Amino acid sequence: MRLARSCLLLVAFAGCSSDDGDAPGGAAAAAAGAGAAGARGGASGAGGGSSGTSSGSAGKGASGSGAGGSAGKATSGGKAGSGGASAGTAGSRSDAGNGGSGVAGSVGEAGMGGAPAGDCKRGIAANTAPGRAFSPGVGWWYNWAMKGSGDNGVEFVPMMWGKSDVNTAVAAEARFLLTFNEPNFHAQSNITAEDAAALWPKVEEKAHAAGVPIVSPGVNFCGPADSCNNGTSPYDYLRDFFAACTDCQVDYVAVHWYNCDLPSLKDYLEPGGSLEGFEQFGKPIWLTEFSCDGKASVADQEKYMREAVPYLEASSHVFRYSWFSADPIPNAKLVDDDGSPTALGNVYLGLDGACGN
Repeated sequence: MRLARSCLLLVAFAGCSSDDGDAPGGAAAAAAGAGAAGARGGASGAGGGSSGTSSGSAGKGASGSGAGGSAGKATSGGKAGSGGASAGTAGSRSDAGNGGSGVAGSVGEAGMGGAPAGDCKRGIAANTAPGRAFSPGVGWWYNWAMKGSGDNGVEFVPMMWGKSDVNTAVAAEARFLLTFNEPNFHAQSNITAEDAAALWPKVEEKAHAAGVPIVSPGVNFCGPADSCNNGTSPYDYLRDFFAACTDCQVDYVAVHWYNCDLPSLKDYLEPGGSLEGFEQFGKPIWLTEFSCDGKASVADQEKYMREAVPYLEASSHVFRYSWFSADPIPNAKLVDDDGSPTALGNVYLGLDGACGN
């Protein structure tokens, strides 16, 4: 098992650090001053019921002006062929010629975005399994690992966090497969785009055996450059990955973001702004980690949540999203240690578009 951490971009970059530990977990994010980039370090333990602390043996918080969150291992689910087109219709194809023996496995090219009928966008990235109070308001969760815990009525999505996970079978009940966590970070899964492409046949083998569609490696801005693979830009990493993986099955694109305002989130995802946007890849987007960073108060987290969630629910390009709920950003946590909702968790459950509403 590994700890993980990640960095975010505000305008420039700052350094990042991490420690090894017994379980994957979230990373601490920091941002300093106008035009400075934050660094996320440290980790909270995750998966299999164990958790670390942001300063203990499970990981140490990054030095800097704040702590934010990201990283570890996780999973997300959805049966192959259930990927959504913009109108909510499933788009699938046969993988029979791809070693899948007729297993449906891809989102239709014609449509992007909204979850198909009967599915739900809203999820949680957490080390602690959300309890039954989160069902049906939250549709899915992951913990940066291949297996979840608890019997909570909330769909668990497995994640192949790093290289060794490509040898792990995907659970029969899984509906989707998440893959490499921030591989562009040396302190995260640390996999070059070219190596990720070389590993992809094993990813496909396990996904086809379970009959599930595949989500791309989850990326974020990285820095400084000597701590990153394939440059500091997540857009560059994915371009290099797709260039090296021309015949690969990749049904969705996964991204992370830790700025605390709606305009920058839109700019990050959509084309036409100061950033390139992920719509360029022509695949539905999973925003698998997002919240304010560790400097934000609970009130700040709630304000951002109330702005961001309606946008994500309405976006035809966002297939699923999951709020980051782990120790490195305590004011963002949705799930208490006993699995019950925090006050912020109840806000998340009550916003329009919640599953079951």
